[in-house]
Amino acid sequence: MRKVTRRLRGHFGTTAKKVVLRPSQPWYSQLLVVGLLVLFGYLVGYWQYSGVDYDTLMRNLNGLLRDNQTLEAKTVYRERQLQVERAAQRSLTEEIAALQDETMRLKEELAFYRGILSENAASGELKLHSFKLNKGKSQNQYEYHVLLIQSGRHDKWAQGKLMLNLKGMKDGEPVTLPLRNGQDLIGPVKINFKYYQRINGQFTLADVLEEMSVELTLTESGARQPKITQQLDLPK
Repeated sequence: MRKVTRRLRGHFGTTAKKVVLRPSQPWYSQLLVVGLLVLFGYLVGYWQYSGVDYDTLMRNLNGLLRDNQTLEAKTVYRERQLQVERAAQRSLTEEIAALQDETMRLKEELAFYRGILSENAASGELKLHSFKLNKGKSQNQYEYHVLLIQSGRHDKWAQGKLMLNLKGMKDGEPVTLPLRNGQDLIGPVKINFKYYQRINGQFTLADVLEEMSVELTLTESGARQPKITQQLDLPK
């Protein structure tokens, strides 16, 4: 019995002999096998991941490219439409402005001929149909346009003189000066017509005043006081 106990202690006790298990293959072979397995798993996973998502990404990318091309085409079309609309709007605005100018001209001509052909007055009556001031081509240069008519009967000549003067303020005092065209003085204009008379000319400002305007006075022959007086501010 004691012999049996000693044998068991010899195999399992603290005095038992140590047993070393040695692999049948070298360690580097096992490490290579493990590396190959890991690489194989990585390749399988990458193939599965890239096989599915790459196709999806390509489909999405192609869809985005098609959408982008469609949007670019729509943008170009809208821009062209907008350019056409703007050009049409500009053309329409110009046409409306031209029509308005033509309408005003026709109204003026109609009033002009109505004024001449009016038979209300027993005898001819001298009238100022229009008086306009415009800026000239050079600095301090202006143009004036006057149209006189005789309405009613035209059995006599309308005669008189027309004066144009520059009016303004200087040092707080009112000033009246004759108009000049350069160094030449613009004197009285002789009036002598049966139906109408146009008076056009230009003048330059030799003296700069405050609150400048041009005063027109029309005096009939034999009269002491002007029959017509009108004042216009200088255009800016």
